[in-house]
Amino acid sequence: MQRHIIIASHERLALGFKQTLEFISGKQPHLHVLTAYMDNKPIESAVSDIMNDISSDDEAIVLTDMLAGSVNQKFFPYKNRPHTHIITGINLPLVLAFVMENNDNYISVDRVREIVEQAKQQLIYVNDIDTSADSDDE
Repeated sequence: MQRHIIIASHERLALGFKQTLEFISGKQPHLHVLTAYMDNKPIESAVSDIMNDISSDDEAIVLTDMLAGSVNQKFFPYKNRPHTHIITGINLPLVLAFVMENNDNYISVDRVREIVEQAKQQLIYVNDIDTSADSDDE
């Protein structure tokens, strides 16, 4: 079993995630990127090419940019494919968590939900952080 991570977005966002991810964690051999609408290739073809290249015994983690977007919608039909998890609203902590996850077994649905919740906790309005206690130490 191999775990494949697919990062898919409109334009170059997915490529930026890949480059940043590999800067932090090194080359990822089973990382696929879909930069939609960068060429004249229909997005349906690009999605099916990626998904058809992944063995049915392999795990596919699909990370997309936004729920109502066309990119996510084209992956939606694959949600019932065995060992496939589609998550939208990508952020770097989410991608890193899936890359760092143990590769020995399939990821459980509960573990996917935990990773998503942890990534959500990284979305913070920084202006609300009280730094007054820190200034006393300086």
